[in-house]
Amino acid sequence: MEHLEAQSYIMPFIDGKVPANKQSAFVIHMNNCKKCHEELEIYYTLMVGMRQLDNNMNLSTDFSKDLERDLKRMSSKAKTKRRVRFSAFSLFLTAFLLIGAFIYAGVLTKIYRFEQFTKESSQGQYYFSNTLHDKLLISDYDIVYHGNEIEDETRVSSFDRIHGYIRMEEDLNGVLNVGEGLLNVQDASD
Repeated sequence: MEHLEAQSYIMPFIDGKVPANKQSAFVIHMNNCKKCHEELEIYYTLMVGMRQLDNNMNLSTDFSKDLERDLKRMSSKAKTKRRVRFSAFSLFLTAFLLIGAFIYAGVLTKIYRFEQFTKESSQGQYYFSNTLHDKLLISDYDIVYHGNEIEDETRVSSFDRIHGYIRMEEDLNGVLNVGEGLLNVQDASD
């Protein structure tokens, strides 16, 4: 901020009407420019003192301290507004990026599913039958189908297990009957 611009904001500062976008620059200039700071102090002492007298208020004993307190308050207020703006921007940007990531992931998932469906529907019964035709069918013998049949034959269901136990029990009863018959024959021969 230039000297003339800073001096033009002296009265608005005393009235508390410095625009928000100029407050930080005004405070920095006043803290760094001794000439402008002295002019601000003179005007501040005159104007605030006259207002206190006009309103029958107690007259301040240290206008310099009051001026520094008001400058610090304005600086703090400007910093807070800047932080809030930055925080709001950061929050908005983060939300925007997260929403964008979710939308992107959803689109990728839909594209993947569509491609998989297209591949599967265009390739018929077997997913890779067009590219692996020579290896799947050797002289009209379907290796995959035959492999599935063999795998199904080796599976033992609960029904097969129960049926096997019943047969074992019947066989055991048959063996016991034969054994008792042999005992009866042996007893009869003695």
